[in-house]
Amino acid sequence: MTMTPTHHDALIAAVAAMVLLPPTALVSFTSIPAPGAWVVVVLAIVGHAALLWRSSHPSAALLVIAGCVGGEAVVTGLFFVLPSSLVFVIAVYAATAYGTRWMPLVIGLVGSVAAAGRYAADPNVVDSGFGPSPWLLFVLFTAVVLCAWTMGLLRRSQLLATELAEQRAESERRERTQREALAAFEERARISRDMHDVLAHSLAVIVGQSRVARFDEARATSALTVIEDTARDSLHEIRVLLRGIRDDEASPDARPLPQPTLAELPELIERARSLGFVIAHSTEGTATPIGAAAQVAIYRVVQEALTNVAKHAHPGAIVDLLMRWDDDRLSVIITNDRARVRGGAETIEPGLGLLGMGERLRAVGGSLTTVDAGDGSFTVTATVPTRAEPTA
Repeated sequence: MTMTPTHHDALIAAVAAMVLLPPTALVSFTSIPAPGAWVVVVLAIVGHAALLWRSSHPSAALLVIAGCVGGEAVVTGLFFVLPSSLVFVIAVYAATAYGTRWMPLVIGLVGSVAAAGRYAADPNVVDSGFGPSPWLLFVLFTAVVLCAWTMGLLRRSQLLATELAEQRAESERRERTQREALAAFEERARISRDMHDVLAHSLAVIVGQSRVARFDEARATSALTVIEDTARDSLHEIRVLLRGIRDDEASPDARPLPQPTLAELPELIERARSLGFVIAHSTEGTATPIGAAAQVAIYRVVQEALTNVAKHAHPGAIVDLLMRWDDDRLSVIITNDRARVRGGAETIEPGLGLLGMGERLRAVGGSLTTVDAGDGSFTVTATVPTRAEPTA
């Protein structure tokens, strides 16, 4: 805890000294014999100086000021008429507001009793027969102390309310920062998924069609056309993603392509068949409506699964794609033989594709399971909830 007074305390102490010390010195030197007058003035100066720490060290300041006032009481029973005695009231208020709750009240009440008793025992007061009754003086001192103590409690409550408000604001700021960080993380994950969906599938198609153009001259022209269309669409979507990162307002010619739906699955399957894979597509149950986000998720799962076939399976691999419609969910089961022709088994580690599948499905209330049978086959099962047709 620093011993340097605050600017606010220094200002209060300076104003109190300028207002109260001159009349205190005047009263002391005109009504008290010289040695006692000097003692009273020095004690008054020390008490005023203690106000410099009224808020930083409130209890210590109160004890110092109480000691100074007590010293003045030893010199004269009429010490309370000295203007500088008001610093005791200020100290009681400050110690209550910034320090402990009960110590200022106890010191104030003890001081009231001591002041009334000293007044009653002062021979100058007794001989003069002039002045209020000690009991009346005690009631007055007690009322002043209680008033200062009550005002200190009000200030204490105000400071506590302010502190709680600041803590609440700080907590809200930290929560907002965490939400922003989480939103940024989710946005990066979304961009990563979209980039992977675009690049992985497009590059797999381009590689497959390049092989066709290389080894089958009769289909070279159509293969190059597919490569050109695929590359152009992928470049367009990547530009949209990158512009979306840099600026929220993309130009009209950079609008993203429409999100895929289940109606576009046949086109996706035919594109995979053009790479030389045998895909058996079947459906069980009656189709029911599902949400647009769920359709995108299923499409991307099938796209990723077929991309993995292109990357890991041998040419001519057989893929079974089953869409099973139940009352409350749609399950898509994709099984393929992904063993390479070359010798030695290839270990497939979960990558961004599988992670992206799971994230997309969980976002729509679905789930993803994968099974590696160990005999060269790999099964992906994606499930999303369905929704009933809206009633009129």
